[in-house]
Amino acid sequence: MTRSAGNRHVSDPSQAGPGIKLLLWNLQSAINFGMLLRVAETYRVPIGVFGDNLAASTTARDFACGAIERVGFERLPDATAALAWRGHGRLIATSIEHGAEPLSHFQFEPGDVVVLGNEYDGLPPTVEKHANRRLIIPMADVWTPKPHSVNPIDAARTAPVARDGTPNLNVAIAGAIVCYAAYIQAVKEWSAGETVLA
Repeated sequence: MTRSAGNRHVSDPSQAGPGIKLLLWNLQSAINFGMLLRVAETYRVPIGVFGDNLAASTTARDFACGAIERVGFERLPDATAALAWRGHGRLIATSIEHGAEPLSHFQFEPGDVVVLGNEYDGLPPTVEKHANRRLIIPMADVWTPKPHSVNPIDAARTAPVARDGTPNLNVAIAGAIVCYAAYIQAVKEWSAGETVLA
């Protein structure tokens, strides 16, 4: 069943999800990867992955809690394929920079592809250049420099974390907040709509 919401029809989000997709851009942590797949399954959000094959890791499988086997994800072999995966949807780049649109005011549209970046560097400028919108999760104005890690995600890395100290969230937490916000918006639209026979 669908309902009419304004000039479009919306499906029941508990069955169809909120209508967005997540694109994971070059993540390095198998834990984050697994947690994001679990969150995406919970909210019925398809995932595309560009970067290392973290799904082969037993850690990723443990943190995905079966989501890899039940719903999987789409592996995107290169940056061109990753950017093309959006189809006709808007590309929404997540950001921690001032000037991005706050999630609290953001209006998701069906087909939106929300891109989540690497744990150290976020999204590369080429992705931001292709984005239709930039999205920020509002945070308090705090200073959060990253201390030295005993067990870093990338043990070979010598470069500092990009934008170190700028308020930010773990990528899996940020992805969960985005999925929740999109889902709640879809539920509100569904609840407010008029029933249309499908």
